[in-house]
Amino acid sequence: MAKIYGTIESLKSLKSELENKGISRFNSVKEINDFLSNYSREKLTILNNASDILEKEYFGTCTNLKQRVRNKAERINLETEKINNRIFDLQTKIDSFNGKDTKFLKKLISSIRVYFLRNKSNYLIKNKPEQIRSSVKDISRNIESDKLFIKQYETEKQNLIEKRAKSKIEKLEYTRNVLENSKNLISGAIGENLVVKEIKKLSDDYVLINDFNLSFSRPIFHKKYNQRIYSIQIDHLLISKAGIFIIETKNWSKSSVNSISLRSPIEQIERSNFALYVYISENITLNEHHWGEQRVPIRNLIVMINNKPSGQFKYVSVKLLRELNDYIKYFEPVLTDKQFNRIVTELK
Repeated sequence: MAKIYGTIESLKSLKSELENKGISRFNSVKEINDFLSNYSREKLTILNNASDILEKEYFGTCTNLKQRVRNKAERINLETEKINNRIFDLQTKIDSFNGKDTKFLKKLISSIRVYFLRNKSNYLIKNKPEQIRSSVKDISRNIESDKLFIKQYETEKQNLIEKRAKSKIEKLEYTRNVLENSKNLISGAIGENLVVKEIKKLSDDYVLINDFNLSFSRPIFHKKYNQRIYSIQIDHLLISKAGIFIIETKNWSKSSVNSISLRSPIEQIERSNFALYVYISENITLNEHHWGEQRVPIRNLIVMINNKPSGQFKYVSVKLLRELNDYIKYFEPVLTDKQFNRIVTELK
């Protein structure tokens, strides 16, 4: 199996784009594709889960309501009995003072005591309903809440389900919208991922570097296009004993391939080839051949996932994904193991 280094650039860009928009649930392109394919099913699952939870809550509330009604009745009986006993005790004390004392002073004191006792008794009698209501205030509130929920469930169940699922559905829709607006990045990531999987099938005499980057402190002047090159970025750099392959991946539709508005990738790959050639010439010396210093073959390759343009082009080969490995294996080795490892070490 070919050795693979680095993460594909479009996947990094896609991940960064999603994270910037608060989406972190995906770890691979496959997970994104599965999400888009199963969006409707996931939405239905959210609604069904909300419905199941609501149904359990409904039956639980019905059970709780019955128990709370019983508890309320018991508490009312206990509180009523408690107040009645206090009233009875006060009345007993009042009766105990009647006609007992004949002396004026004792009679006066008894009258005062009776007065206060009667006030307490009257207060309890007058406020008895309010005290009973106060003792069951919390449970009454819970009963009303239960009744309201049961009524809503029985009359507007679907609205309740949608309300409960709203935040999750909104998050789901937001995720889908972000992905829909990132189709180009997703398509690129899918294409590059397929190329990596295909190259993995090669032997370990091949080393693939994904998202290969070079920067130059002094820009390289590219005379052909009259431009200075400060840096290059290559989708995939494949190093083999047959040389180096600069691979750019395009996952374009047939209409995109034929469109004159899309920029051709050939200029970009030529630019990368020139800069890489200059870098290797200045940094990697292969002196093993008795004729002199060897040149490292650098080949330009554009891999189209499903559709490619008709015809052939200068300076670059355009292959479909299914043609990729046969094309790479076509070239005979020209580098020794030592030279191959030297290039890998320098570029990895």
